[in-house]
Amino acid sequence: MNKVRVAIIGAGSISESHLNAYQNNPNAEIVAICDLNEERAKTVAQKYGAQKTYTDYQALLADPDVDAVSICTWNNLHAETSIAAVRAGKHVLVEKPLCRTVEEAHQIQQAVRESKAILQVGYVRRHDPNVELLQNFINNDEFGNLYYAKASILRRLGNPGGWFADKERSGGGPLIDIGVHVIDLCWFMMGKPKVKSVTGNVYQKLGNRAHIRNFSFYKAADYDSSKNTVEDMANALIRFENGASLMVDVSFSLHAKEDESTVKIFGEKGGFEIDPALFIVTEKHDTILNIQPQTDHKASNL
Repeated sequence: MNKVRVAIIGAGSISESHLNAYQNNPNAEIVAICDLNEERAKTVAQKYGAQKTYTDYQALLADPDVDAVSICTWNNLHAETSIAAVRAGKHVLVEKPLCRTVEEAHQIQQAVRESKAILQVGYVRRHDPNVELLQNFINNDEFGNLYYAKASILRRLGNPGGWFADKERSGGGPLIDIGVHVIDLCWFMMGKPKVKSVTGNVYQKLGNRAHIRNFSFYKAADYDSSKNTVEDMANALIRFENGASLMVDVSFSLHAKEDESTVKIFGEKGGFEIDPALFIVTEKHDTILNIQPQTDHKASNL
């Protein structure tokens, strides 16, 4: 098997996860790095042994030595870069979110259908070992029909600022940044049911709370406390055509006692939790059982 020759478009912090994975994969070879910052592109290329660097992704896509690309740019470039890549015949792994709007998603879908390229979104949580474990239980009908899911990722103080807080570049705040992971995870594990309706709320009440002292949080490299155009918090109830439903809430900033990350899915014969730790609830012989599977990692390691 010939190695897949991979290039990275966007050499910011998230690209390290892609680069390290490719470097450790014997079937992949990192051949090029593209970034608007030429110095950063060259630094990353030297670190990972890539022979070529670019500052223009169109020039990279014209390179016949590139088979596939990881798109690790700002969210507002995901759609145009993905479309250009598949039209150039390159396979694509695009960071989440796929894009900012439904219209952009349809454009990407059409471009992929017209090409022979494969495009995948970086929803890594689908591949967590605990999720794969639970999927085996689902496939063997241990939980019965899964009809309700509840997911929360609540940060009490966690707006990274920078491009994350710029709606034009990011497309939104916590919902599109961290909420998409748990929405996809629940939808995937529930069997990918077709959506019937979505009812949601978005709140922009607290801002980035840059005045808070004595409590640190992650800040983007281009953090600027004066700039913030994204929501603090969002919630939604998603109803599916099969009668199932998903309730989700996420926040960058909230007057909560502590941060919260929970993912729970309930079925007719049992239910399970993925976050904060793997847990199963079921019934046997007229008795409720709380089960904690013995695994290497109780919580997600992705």
